[in-house]
Amino acid sequence: MKKLLPIFLLWSISASVLVAQTCNPHPKLVVGIVVDQMRFDYLERYKEKYGEGGFKRILGGGFSFKNAHFDYVPTETAPGHSSIYTGTTPSVHGIIGNSWFDRYQNKSVENIEDPAVLLVGTAQPATRGASPVNLRAETITDQLRWGSNFHSKVISVSFKDRGAILPGGHTPTGAYWLDTQTSPGYFVTSSYYTDAVPPWVSKFNALGKGNDYLDRTWNTLYPIETYTESAPDNNSYETILPGKSSPTFPYDFKAMRKDFQAAGNEYQLLWMSPWGNTMLTEFAEEAITSEQLGKGEATDMLCISYSVTDVMGHSFGPQSVEVEDIYLRLDQDLAGLMEFLDEQVGKDEYVLFLTADHGVVPVISQLDAYGIPSGIIPSNLYKDSLDQYLRARFGKKPWIQFFGHEYLYLNHFLIEHSEGADLEEIQEASAEFLRNLPNIRYALTASELQEEEYTDGVRRLMQHGFYPKRSGDVFLAYDPGFMVSYNPKATAKDIRGTGHGTAYNYDTQVPILWYGKSIPHGTSARQVHTTDIASSLAVLLDLQMPSGATQEPLLELFEK
Repeated sequence: MKKLLPIFLLWSISASVLVAQTCNPHPKLVVGIVVDQMRFDYLERYKEKYGEGGFKRILGGGFSFKNAHFDYVPTETAPGHSSIYTGTTPSVHGIIGNSWFDRYQNKSVENIEDPAVLLVGTAQPATRGASPVNLRAETITDQLRWGSNFHSKVISVSFKDRGAILPGGHTPTGAYWLDTQTSPGYFVTSSYYTDAVPPWVSKFNALGKGNDYLDRTWNTLYPIETYTESAPDNNSYETILPGKSSPTFPYDFKAMRKDFQAAGNEYQLLWMSPWGNTMLTEFAEEAITSEQLGKGEATDMLCISYSVTDVMGHSFGPQSVEVEDIYLRLDQDLAGLMEFLDEQVGKDEYVLFLTADHGVVPVISQLDAYGIPSGIIPSNLYKDSLDQYLRARFGKKPWIQFFGHEYLYLNHFLIEHSEGADLEEIQEASAEFLRNLPNIRYALTASELQEEEYTDGVRRLMQHGFYPKRSGDVFLAYDPGFMVSYNPKATAKDIRGTGHGTAYNYDTQVPILWYGKSIPHGTSARQVHTTDIASSLAVLLDLQMPSGATQEPLLELFEK
């Protein structure tokens, strides 16, 4: 018995460890994927051409929320990523746009702008870096780091700096983005995170993949005549890229890069290449291997934001062959990534979610051609008209400090030092004037947005996008199908390409897909919001919810 006792104890301990590992409810790795500018309908529109291992694998084995929306405006990249990962709206996290006007500096500032840090890993001397300093709320990635006492690793990657920085939160292990301004397509970071990029990042950059991909020619993945889900390849709705005479296939990047090189932005062409998504996928896979993600005792997280889809969507619009082909190729990249995860982490050991940071407006010249209400908002004309009105009513002074897409900023210093001038009165007068201009749907004052409570419709989305310390005095929303232009002579027929940022379904409705360990298979038509993702992850991982999160997890994921 004495001889058997140690063996029995050893067996008991081994069995206990095995049971603990087997019964661990948490995934080893969470992969968060944001596809920049992906509308929900892309899942179904191109479904017949998708392979079995990408979108179809997620839909076939995971859970799809078919009625998912953003719960604020403007629907832009920086607010989108911030809202997904903080679980709240710009009214709390403070990222009210890709940029905003800073009335104290009297200039526009970028969402991830940080003059206190420098880029790290570039091929050029030190230049301005970026950080999450303007993000005023915790992210689910912050909670994962804190909740594990920093044993969990968080790596965030993207082509866009904001697409990597904002998902990573304030405390990631690393955040990396593509620098095309000061280096030949290197992935870089900033001194906010580290003084030097890890060796694996330097090694990846040294491979020169960007040069390889820019020496290729982009043809459609399938015969072009089969792209019946899209408009004809040659049409007047799409942007003609430098080095091209028409917006048509093929795209000879080796020839086109000479035009970009002459303009000093050669490697920006990677943003317009389907292999840009491939390059980012390869970088993400290298991060998994080199950082040993999913190999430790605590759950790790990898955030990936695909940016090429946004640049191509802006250039060509959602009805283009180019956008369709980009998604068919992204589908292949996703299939390869999931195969890689199966091998490196384990087929049933990771959870993946996929969503988008915003949708996209149909090209308004195309809407116009089909008789759908659409047009141009002549911003400069509206500003000049308001300026004349305010001068006539309140005195000949420059009451307007800045007039942007969404906001009017009044000159607070002037108002405070002008006898008889009242801020709320001038706000309301400005809003009333703007409401009566063509195709302005709403003009809400800062006072209204702070004192009233809007429970539905566009005004509710505007209130959720309003952050008093950064937002302006009057918040504007336009009619569906209308876009701001600073060219006073532009008409709807002149517009090539498109944008986003509105409160309408083409901009707010995006996919929310879940796949992996403990995720049930199914679909839901219930209206949910992208802000519910962070709370769902907190429940899934038994974490404290981020400070500003909605506290509304996606319950369908937990119903067995």
